[in-house]
Amino acid sequence: ENIKDFLSKNQNKPVVLVQGLGFVGAVMSIVCANALNEEYAVIGTDLPSEDSYWKIASINDGFFPVTSSDPKVEEYYLKAKKKDNFYATYDTFSYQFADIVIVDINLDVQKESSSDYGLSEFGVDLSGFKAAIRDIGRNCKENVLILIETTVPPGTTKIASKIIQSEYLKRGLSFDNVSIGHSYERVMPGPNYIDSIQNFYRVYSGINEESADRVEIFLKTIIKTNEYPLIRLGNTNATEISKVLENSYRAMNISFIVE
Repeated sequence: ENIKDFLSKNQNKPVVLVQGLGFVGAVMSIVCANALNEEYAVIGTDLPSEDSYWKIASINDGFFPVTSSDPKVEEYYLKAKKKDNFYATYDTFSYQFADIVIVDINLDVQKESSSDYGLSEFGVDLSGFKAAIRDIGRNCKENVLILIETTVPPGTTKIASKIIQSEYLKRGLSFDNVSIGHSYERVMPGPNYIDSIQNFYRVYSGINEESADRVEIFLKTIIKTNEYPLIRLGNTNATEISKVLENSYRAMNISFIVE
């Protein structure tokens, strides 16, 4: 099966493209494929590399590549296979069909011990993330919604917005109808893996009000917001630093318990 065959089977369904098929993106894909009040065609994408080929083949051949103690993970994957609304690829050709792009690229902080006093310096290499964002700008259509879920340094969504705008201008396309937002994932692998996405509180934001509105509409199709209301923050810097603070708080508590 190729991407056109997949889409022909899922005509008239909004297309959600999940960028990154790691432990967040793969599970986010099957949650979207089993959305609460919308029928999506879901495309999962990853890099054309040895680390990704097996995951892509596994998803398309009927074996979910993420092992979990949550029985809902296998259940949701099998439902998606039965509906035939989840397809994996490494081909950026698929981006042009996306109505919604969810960015779940892994982005780690690197620590290096350097100074004479034994202190550590921290750095974030954004090159891989920026390359993924350029793929969006080089291939997506004008009215796409781009939702960044990756944990990023404050200010990164604004950087992504500038990259996408630059790529659209190079293609002679208008950036006016492109919506970009940030709503960080809070995935917790374990027995409540799916619930940590679908039944959990979220904050969200957009680069403008229209973007935030579209993010809200989308999130309401995958999260039970009647039980777990969404909270809109004033700008993307706010949601980005909210995740940094949340992770830092968790890290301190875990470190304390370990000691």
